[in-house]
Amino acid sequence: MARAWYMTGRYRIAKGDFKGGLSAFEKAVKQDPQQVAIYREMLQVALRLNRVDDAVRYAQKAVSLNPDDYQLLRWLSRQMIRQQKLPQAIKLLEQARRSKAIDHKSVVFVNVMRDLGLIYMGTGKAQAAAECFEVVFAALKDPRGYQLDDRSRRALLANPVTSFERMGEVFLAAKRNRLAVEAFRAAAKQGQGNPATLGFNIARVHVETGKFQEALSELQIYFDKKQASKGRAAYQLLARILKGLKKSGELVGKLEKLAAHDPENSSLKIFLADQYVAAGKFEKARPLFEKALAKASPADREAGHWGLSVLHRRGGRPRELLESLGSAFDARGDIKRLDTELKAVAGEKELRKKLLAEAAKQAADDQGQAPFARRLVAARLAIQLKQNDPAVTLLGWALAADKTTREVKDRVMLDQLRRHVEDLARVLMVAEKYLPAAGLLRAASDDRALGVFKPQFLFQLSQAYAFGDKTKQSLAVIGEARRTSNHPLLHYQEAWIYYHAQQWDKAVPLFQRVIKQFPDDKSVVRRCQFSLSNIYVQQGDVRKGEVVLEKVFAEDPDNPSVNNDLGYLYADQGKKLEQAEGMIRKALKAEPKNSAYLDSMGWVLFKRGKYDEALKYLKMASADRDGKDPTILEHLGDCLEKLKQKKQAVESWKQALELARKDKRPDKKLIGRIEKKLKDAGETVKPSGK
Repeated sequence: MARAWYMTGRYRIAKGDFKGGLSAFEKAVKQDPQQVAIYREMLQVALRLNRVDDAVRYAQKAVSLNPDDYQLLRWLSRQMIRQQKLPQAIKLLEQARRSKAIDHKSVVFVNVMRDLGLIYMGTGKAQAAAECFEVVFAALKDPRGYQLDDRSRRALLANPVTSFERMGEVFLAAKRNRLAVEAFRAAAKQGQGNPATLGFNIARVHVETGKFQEALSELQIYFDKKQASKGRAAYQLLARILKGLKKSGELVGKLEKLAAHDPENSSLKIFLADQYVAAGKFEKARPLFEKALAKASPADREAGHWGLSVLHRRGGRPRELLESLGSAFDARGDIKRLDTELKAVAGEKELRKKLLAEAAKQAADDQGQAPFARRLVAARLAIQLKQNDPAVTLLGWALAADKTTREVKDRVMLDQLRRHVEDLARVLMVAEKYLPAAGLLRAASDDRALGVFKPQFLFQLSQAYAFGDKTKQSLAVIGEARRTSNHPLLHYQEAWIYYHAQQWDKAVPLFQRVIKQFPDDKSVVRRCQFSLSNIYVQQGDVRKGEVVLEKVFAEDPDNPSVNNDLGYLYADQGKKLEQAEGMIRKALKAEPKNSAYLDSMGWVLFKRGKYDEALKYLKMASADRDGKDPTILEHLGDCLEKLKQKKQAVESWKQALELARKDKRPDKKLIGRIEKKLKDAGETVKPSGK
């Protein structure tokens, strides 16, 4: 039967019916799942149909049946690399390397070791990479021994990642110094790069072996040829050599002599200027930086602007500092280096104050002149200093700038801008500053350069409007978001807006519709279910709210939220208390610092008469910022009363009443209940507002 289906598949494919052929092959392997050859053919057909995931599945099945199929293992490894699954790619290539079918003196084996070495190199595993590249290096030296034809050898050498010099780098990183020297000498002989760089590379090997005098002699060969191909690395190496020789004090003098010998070398000038700054010789550093930057390469310009940033920071010049930081950051979007510099600025109180004032001045006076990177730098500093009002202004300034997405660094900066907007908006909403949060999010959602993030910004904007009791605007914004994306969360948000506004009659059918429309999105379905349960409880139908949660609990018994919410409902009614305690303990184990869960734990223990243990949890719940909740404080007061601590109980009830009355939508039942407890305790309760 399997053969019949296989022949049917071949016939259909011959007629151009690839889908039909693949379907027939599927039936063939179902009849005989051990047919490796059929899986191989299925892979090819799947690729013809652009069904890569299916092709991967077929290949995985084939190599499970034939673990020595190095060709399929290599193909699979490339798919894993495309999916950024590097550990899986390594595992597959290691399996190919150990294959009994592969000749270790063949081109195929060399290519497997090259692929494996590249991944190890990319993941920082120097020793493993060196072991792999040792095979590649041996093949390049002895091509006949590895059946390596001229074309394959030239291709390996032409590729920068498998050049002799790059392999020398790998061997050096793995401290295989003999091989490193051999590879660097081969690079010079092969004519890869300028032969003078050999001196630089050999010097690096000598440094690793502690031969600093020999290293200095080799490096001098590089300097004598007025080489600049290694940029700052050559002068950093010189500094390291002199330190090893305990002659660091000679560094500036040697650099000055080199600069006189090679006056057009921008890398050298900028490095020398950095040393002047470190030595406090600012009057020498600044003109050197400015002269070098006029003719510098992009890499040197970045280093120069970072150097100028340090110079201007130490000189207390906020305008020049802001410009230099912006220019340096704009080179590559180096967040790590920027944050190092901003941390130093933040440590100088007067300077940071002046820098933010300068940025605010430029934001107010700007006619679109300041580059985006400079604006983002200023906004980032304000955010890191938690100065929210300036941060709003400066982020708005950054959003108003001309932006591009052409280069990687542009996308890095835009992603940072997106993060800053979202994070600051959250901070503002927590502080109940809904209007500035909304203004920021509106500007971000209208920014074309951030267009891919528009649905997220509009979602967050709808929250800002909803929390600010602007229900109409919130609904309009979420409608706008749904016109740009059909994400289930945006449909949920419409229902949530009505829920937040306590318009239960409109919220309930919308939540029910979302559950029906997106049954496979468990996260959104759960949100809807929890919201529906709470609505029913608020409407006084506690049993209906329980039924919703019991269904969730049956489907997802380990979910912390349902364990807490359903456990609390049981406890509040004084039923199923032992089960409720177990459920709440499970929730608390998952989130031990959740104030709502701590309150639930205290409340169920209270209901079980375990007042001393309950008090511990209720105190923890009320101590948290989120614990400043009238219900939690009411529970604490109730527990204190049971423990005959009347004075403390009254104090908790008073705090609870004050908070309940201040609520935007006061819970009349809760307020009435607390007022009665205070009156029963002999306290005079003033009417609200007096």
